[in-house]
Amino acid sequence: MDKLEKALQKAREDRERVLAAAMPPLEADPEPPPEPVRTMTRPLSPTELERHRVVVRSGKGDNIDLFRMLRTKVIQQMESANLRTLAITSPQYGDGKTTIAINLAMSLALDVKQTVLLVDMDMRKPSVHEFLGIEPALGLSDYLLRNVPLSDCLVKPNVERLVVLPVAGSLHDSSELLGTPKMARLAAELKSRYPDRIVIYDMPPLLTQDDTLAFLPQVDGVLLVVRDGVSPIAQVRACAESLTGRNFLGTILNDSRFSA
Repeated sequence: MDKLEKALQKAREDRERVLAAAMPPLEADPEPPPEPVRTMTRPLSPTELERHRVVVRSGKGDNIDLFRMLRTKVIQQMESANLRTLAITSPQYGDGKTTIAINLAMSLALDVKQTVLLVDMDMRKPSVHEFLGIEPALGLSDYLLRNVPLSDCLVKPNVERLVVLPVAGSLHDSSELLGTPKMARLAAELKSRYPDRIVIYDMPPLLTQDDTLAFLPQVDGVLLVVRDGVSPIAQVRACAESLTGRNFLGTILNDSRFSA
């Protein structure tokens, strides 16, 4: 009897070994997808906002209503022409394009109907982060040159419905980079990802470098900022000629000496 039980036990073990050899190995449970990288939230510097005349965020100053009016006009023009992206440029540095771009972006973000992405495209002299008083570790050039995930490059200020894509550091060969297929794909992605998003690009001045002209084919519309008493008429005309056929929405007279 003892021999019979041993024989049966051995037969069972042999059968289990045969079945185990015939069966494919069990696959390990798939790893869960990685957590999405959350956009870093950064508080803005009230001192820098005031110094650079960013008035919309502070809620102070006589110019807030002017930016509300500008917001309304921009929204009306963009909605009527089905535009989602807007470039803001100027003839030269010092005309106030970055101040206008930030105030307009914040004013648009206060309107609950849309979200806003503010992109610093002035890669040779980036200043959006300085005007906001933030120090980004990563930015647009890191995405384009080092394949850093875009989500790692975005900054979320403490402003509802506003996200910023800054530039960390400067880049001299920027026009070649802005004209690459990768930048074109990014522009298309930024435009189409969220149906309620307006993208504001703070571009370099038109008459100082060719970056803006290289990138304008990727933009729906353009606003030109000129400074009262500073921008020569000849430069304004040269910019207007350069923007022919680029869906030129109009000119903003900055630092006007005349009250409305």
